[in-house]
Amino acid sequence: MEEKEKLSWEERIARIEQAPKEVQVMVAKAFIRDDIPDEDVQYLFEEVTPEDLNENMEEACVENLNADDPEGIGAEGFTMRTSRPNNDKNYIVKSSGGWNTCIKGNPTYAPANALANCVGYASGRFNEIINIARDTTGCPYPTLNCNAGQFKERAEKAGLKTGSTPKLGAIMCWGKTGGAGHVAIVEKVNKDGSVYTSESGWGSSAIFWNQTRNNKNGRWGSGSLYYFRCFIYVPDDVQKAIDGGQPTPPTPTPTPCDKFNIGDDVVLNGPIYVSSNATKPANTIKNKITKVSRKNPGSAHPYNTTGDLGWCDESSLTKYTPAPTPTPEPPKPTELKVGDKVKIIGTGNGSSYGTSNTAYGIGWTQYIFKIWTGRPYPYQVGGKTGDTTGFYEASALQKL
Repeated sequence: MEEKEKLSWEERIARIEQAPKEVQVMVAKAFIRDDIPDEDVQYLFEEVTPEDLNENMEEACVENLNADDPEGIGAEGFTMRTSRPNNDKNYIVKSSGGWNTCIKGNPTYAPANALANCVGYASGRFNEIINIARDTTGCPYPTLNCNAGQFKERAEKAGLKTGSTPKLGAIMCWGKTGGAGHVAIVEKVNKDGSVYTSESGWGSSAIFWNQTRNNKNGRWGSGSLYYFRCFIYVPDDVQKAIDGGQPTPPTPTPTPCDKFNIGDDVVLNGPIYVSSNATKPANTIKNKITKVSRKNPGSAHPYNTTGDLGWCDESSLTKYTPAPTPTPEPPKPTELKVGDKVKIIGTGNGSSYGTSNTAYGIGWTQYIFKIWTGRPYPYQVGGKTGDTTGFYEASALQKL
């Protein structure tokens, strides 16, 4: 075994202290392990959601949020991962009997306890693709377990090629000014140059999701604090195997999508799908009053609704007309705007869509970072340091 790369104890302690308190013990344990060089230990973390990572959520088309994996990812060739892993050793940390060399995610998802964490997920998925293509087991690239923004150097040191052109199976690597960065996996390269990715996020209820990323802003869709570093490619033999073994997906038959618009109140009655072009329904919804939140014209199931219930056909929707009330109470006007100093007087949510855990902070003095117009919890609120506390309704905020 090669001699472990070692930092001074002063440098180790400094890095441990930069980690969130809930993972400082795990980071310290990683520093004393013989199989992980000190420079490979992840110590930078920040809580992120899909909203935090994307400049334009409409273009991102986030879907398959925490979708379950009932049948696994496949045994040969290449199959896009559109569901969170389940009891796959590529995503289970070594201390729990798996192959993943990263620390446990937060919140920890027991069937794949390297999640939630972009580093644990990207490392696991990259090694999973290689293991499937080569019919091998274990962790072929154990040093891809560092801070997300440092993946480029770790990968190149391990002999992997990097570049600026998207390829199937590649890791996308971002740095972040004053932050930990982000990594994701390319599941598909689209004809228009955009990519379809699979991702995870530390400290987020979004354990897993898929989305579309284009490079219109030069950062592959990420916000202004992020900067794109590179694509990290799978080895040549694996690239050849997955490029040649990628099945041609069937061309979806578009269904109508002219009757309803984003924001329309509707009643959902019918099957829902994990993606707009999925072939099999994931569930059936009955008499659900909801609102159209997204449309994907030209797809097989072009509508999605509030709470990301799933994609559906136009034939499953009917217009919702609420019963008239004798004296409707006009909506209370709000004077809240970005930059306002506010006091939190009610609970919120971890997502502007209202699909995450309850956000508290009652009594805290915070600031409005952004307003997500048209969403159930439109006001993104946080402290002076830039950390998001949660998403709130106007009634939960008192302007100071």
